Amino acid sequence: MNPTTPSGNPSQSVDFAHRWFIDAMSIHDQWWLLIIPMALLIAVAYKAVRLKNLDRYWREVGLMTVQILLGMAALAGALWLLAEVYVKQWMNG
Repeated sequence: MNPTTPSGNPSQSVDFAHRWFIDAMSIHDQWWLLIIPMALLIAVAYKAVRLKNLDRYWREVGLMTVQILLGMAALAGALWLLAEVYVKQWMNG
């Protein structure tokens, strides 16, 4: 049976738009946007385990999400600066 056709008959082929968990998502230009839900889910899980009192849970999750995103942006900027300044100087002379 051909996995791209429901009946296995090529004359009745159906072009599936997306096969979940088999085909990768085509987000080559926007891959970096996935850091936002990743940071949110990390903050949700971490704060659910670490907080003793859940009264300010969502405020703490939001604050930690912003901290993760700003930290990642700072690390990206620092690595870019390292590559642009020091590595180029080292390679040129």
